[in-house]
Amino acid sequence: MAYHTIAVIMTDAEGDTPALHAALALAQRDGAHLDVHCVGVDPARFDAMPVGATAVLLEIDASAARDRAENLLAAARAAIPAGLDRITLQSLVISNLGLDAAIARLARYADLVVAARPYGPGQSALATAVVETEIFGSGAPVLLVPPAKLDLREPFRRPLLAWNETEESLHAVRLALPVLRAATHVDLVIVDPPPHSAERSDPGGSLSLMLSRHGIKAEVSVLANTMPRTADILLRFAREHGNDVVVMGAYGHSRFRESLMGGATRDMLEASPIPLLMAH
Repeated sequence: MAYHTIAVIMTDAEGDTPALHAALALAQRDGAHLDVHCVGVDPARFDAMPVGATAVLLEIDASAARDRAENLLAAARAAIPAGLDRITLQSLVISNLGLDAAIARLARYADLVVAARPYGPGQSALATAVVETEIFGSGAPVLLVPPAKLDLREPFRRPLLAWNETEESLHAVRLALPVLRAATHVDLVIVDPPPHSAERSDPGGSLSLMLSRHGIKAEVSVLANTMPRTADILLRFAREHGNDVVVMGAYGHSRFRESLMGGATRDMLEASPIPLLMAH
């Protein structure tokens, strides 16, 4: 079991370079097919103005979007190492009005989507919107990489599996099985388990049994809620135990920000110095 099709969606050459490099490394390492989608976003203005002026501005916007897509395609081609032939590159223009549906279509048939972390210096509202759609609209697992270049010549050695008994968390586990099976050690981490849970007598026990049947031995750690944010607890554990990737479910949808977007999800996206493998 492995990821046979990897996708990366580029909207900004600089901001998406870490994702492209990571996707290329994974495709080379595992012999996967890589789909690189270079997207120019057309703002599609519909402001009130004279008819002739509207037509001119719409054509200017569309032309600029086409130029951005072609420039991204050229940058992607330049980054592809010699000998990598299982790759498809395309440039396309997407209207801002149909962005979510178009991005979801591009990502939905991939086994794994690779994206740059959407929050932080150099990232834009467009980058955030694209990543949100990849996570919440595609059904595929999304590997979110930090700005620093990663050495992905070998599989992740010690994943941290953040478990809270939700359907999103279990879905993330299932989609992360190729990563978990390739690891040498898996830390199954539970922060402040609910006292009335059906698993309260054996937190993580059922999941550990499921994983063991896939040949994955997980070590369970139950942590007290001793810090203001769950993300801080998880990242402290990762630093202390040398975890090189965090696997977790994504909760809510950040179009509504903190009202529905799980606090731990956004906090991890903002702060994690190591890759995140997320699914919703």
